[in-house]
Amino acid sequence: MKFDFRFLSGKTGVPTGIAGDDEQIIVDGLSGKYYQANRKYSVFSQTTTPLGVAIPIYTSVTPLGNLLWNPASNNKKAVLVKYRASRVSGTAAVFSAFLMARNQVGSVVASAAAAGQFTAFADTVAVNGQLGVLNALAGQGGGPTSSMRSSKAGTCTFTAGVAAEAIEVLGGTGIEADATANGISYIDVDFDGRIEVFPGTVIWVAATLASVALYAQTLSWIEQPL
Repeated sequence: MKFDFRFLSGKTGVPTGIAGDDEQIIVDGLSGKYYQANRKYSVFSQTTTPLGVAIPIYTSVTPLGNLLWNPASNNKKAVLVKYRASRVSGTAAVFSAFLMARNQVGSVVASAAAAGQFTAFADTVAVNGQLGVLNALAGQGGGPTSSMRSSKAGTCTFTAGVAAEAIEVLGGTGIEADATANGISYIDVDFDGRIEVFPGTVIWVAATLASVALYAQTLSWIEQPL
């Protein structure tokens, strides 16, 4: 029996070292869990302002921060990597945070010329994990730009969410009416490849209760061909 392991860099002449139908590769722990995915496909992330934004109640029509929309016209999927949230200010309520999902969202914001579930979407630019010296935000010197539509700030408006759109618990806070420095809430979720966002789907973060507390948040994902 012979095993032929090729370097991804192509130094052996053929840069295709795959070991499965989904292009799995055999690696060691030298460069970290997501290193090869970042080199091969690109890992993207978006982070809210350090001052934070509120995590909206799940019935909100204007979810704020960390929306990821895979347009129906896209030829890639987004594999979720991480979600983190840390309270930075404001009075917290006792709530649970959920990952929400909705499909059949299409590719465009509703207008006089086209129908769509979103009536407003504040696009922001995702950060490519291949940071470069020029401008990784625009994909120059840091790999390609994201093919997803994402938003970490501004107004995004659609039909109010419903409980059935909650697909996973992300975490929560047991701090009630606490605005002190001791009442820090932190959520850290590793999706570990379990959730894939296919074209025509949007995901966002929501809570069981409205709260005026502000949370700095980061969402990261890998973009792969369908």
